[in-house]
Amino acid sequence: APATPATTPALLRGAPASPLAGPPGEARRGIMGPSGTAQAMAATAGFPDDSISRRLLERCMEAAIERGVDVQAAYTPWLPVDLMQTLLVDVHDALGCSWLTAIVAACLSIRIVTLPISIAAIRGAREKALIQPQFLELTQKHKAMSLEGDQAKSQELAKQIQTFQQKHGKFFMLKGTWNLICFQMPLYITAFAAMRGFAGHPDLFRGFAMEAPLWLDSLALADPYAIMPALTAALIFTNAELFGSIDTDVSSGQDLASMQAAAGNMDGPQSFMQKHQKNIMRGSALLFFPMTWNFPAGVFVFMSTNMLASQLQNRILRLPALERLLELPPTADRAKEAADTMAAGPPALTSLGQTLTR
Repeated sequence: APATPATTPALLRGAPASPLAGPPGEARRGIMGPSGTAQAMAATAGFPDDSISRRLLERCMEAAIERGVDVQAAYTPWLPVDLMQTLLVDVHDALGCSWLTAIVAACLSIRIVTLPISIAAIRGAREKALIQPQFLELTQKHKAMSLEGDQAKSQELAKQIQTFQQKHGKFFMLKGTWNLICFQMPLYITAFAAMRGFAGHPDLFRGFAMEAPLWLDSLALADPYAIMPALTAALIFTNAELFGSIDTDVSSGQDLASMQAAAGNMDGPQSFMQKHQKNIMRGSALLFFPMTWNFPAGVFVFMSTNMLASQLQNRILRLPALERLLELPPTADRAKEAADTMAAGPPALTSLGQTLTR
């Protein structure tokens, strides 16, 4: 529910005067002066003339118009965005908290509810990392036999590949990526659209626009110091480096695939993507900042909270005790260490006296 003038902040930290204030009839940044859309709609909010709240609402209206929002049209978001906004409004009303706290609480609630999906994605990524070398070995042998013209061995290997795909599925290479493709990316897009909807209609979501937490002028305005975009870009970069993804821990499978590509066990576009996947993600994280620095601050509150939660979640799920409890397969590195230990044979037995004196 939109906030009333009585609940608006009494002081806007260092906020400059409204860019709409000035001589009558003067046009500024493509928006008409005191008789323009922004001031005309802000005048209906009930705030005193020339008050800080009135000027802040004018700035939010002006920013929305500059982003191309038709503030005079009826606001009818598509269903997923409507559901996300309803969740945020309900959390805000139920807890009686600030919008910043409501966004953080809603984001963490979504992470908790979808934890089984993340665990399934991690399990799938590790399973793929364990079986992928077998599949690559079969395909390379099949290719070599086909080039040599040995039809008998080629057909035998083709049957082995078919049996492998029947056992593990034809799309086993996508294991661990469904979470990102089918859930996390749609969630980010929906959250982005929900925050943009809040920021684009400050007359409807007045409480969201009037809130100025931390160093921000408003959740509906861009961060004046670009700290939130920089923080979010840094979290994207960190998650990509540590876990191979912006969300779920798939580093085990990606590292193995990158090594296979570097060794020449993959061909064509797949080899290029696997070999340079980390560099592509690093470049995406670096490009994120200049492309999004002027987005509403509320977008980055949700994204940075989700990134921090995913980083903490991935670190906790790497604990051996939790891995055993959740029956997660070992990482490719641990599986290789175990195989090397078994190949070396059992450790030599020592007497109890020698053990105690060491």
